[in-house]
Amino acid sequence: MVIIVFAITTLICGVGWFMRYISCAALIYFMNKKGYLLPDDKEMKECTRFVVTKIFSR
Repeated sequence: MVIIVFAITTLICGVGWFMRYISCAALIYFMNKKGYLLPDDKEMKECTRFVVTKIFSR
């Protein structure tokens, strides 16, 4: 019974991860298509730090 519950929750998490991956890839494709500059490593670190801070400061 426990194995079935773990399998179902793993499947749900896997589908959620896959949908998030598709959404992010589509956004990056859209940005490239419209000619927007993609962030470099420094900007990505800054933005990631900002988002993580906002998430955990609630």
